[in-house]
Amino acid sequence: MRRFILLISFSTSLVAGKAQNQQSFIKEGNEFFKKGQLAEAVASYNKVTEEPYKYTALLNKGTALYKQKKVDEALKAYDQVSASPKATDLLKSGAHYNAGVVYSSQNKIEESIEAYKKALRLNSQDNNARENLQKALSELKKSGGGGGGDQKPRQSPSKLNQNQAQQQLNRLEQKEKNTQNKVSNKKTQFGGSVGKDW
Repeated sequence: MRRFILLISFSTSLVAGKAQNQQSFIKEGNEFFKKGQLAEAVASYNKVTEEPYKYTALLNKGTALYKQKKVDEALKAYDQVSASPKATDLLKSGAHYNAGVVYSSQNKIEESIEAYKKALRLNSQDNNARENLQKALSELKKSGGGGGGDQKPRQSPSKLNQNQAQQQLNRLEQKEKNTQNKVSNKKTQFGGSVGKDW
């Protein structure tokens, strides 16, 4: 089952008033979220401006936006987290994972696969990302968009262990590199253009 990551609260022992304010805005947003008051939740998350709290707020804001069917805005919030050099790897992984869930719900299977792979690169212990990656790969294979023709079917997604998922990820990356090399070689062979020959 695809679930979103929503960071409920932080437990840090910072004495600064600003830090407590930032945390209280996140908690307030989470309370609104639990009650289904999503616009109010977004407004509370928008009040968080200080690092490192703003990345948690952005991650939660993206989920609230998605629940309001504001897909593009949700993806932008996740992108802000994943692109920030100051966000932790765990938060970036969560942002990629949530983006993968959004893409899956939009039937953008290839984008979801890429997002789950990024999440796993940052947090190899993320079992939800691993399972969702396997489901997306299976959907892609069913639709004829990927996978090898002579390979035997894999185990169901929930049965894969971390090692097997990493091997699958490595195979996909190698296939992608091979395809890029073939395209690059064709461009070189034909003078940089693989256009029509007329």
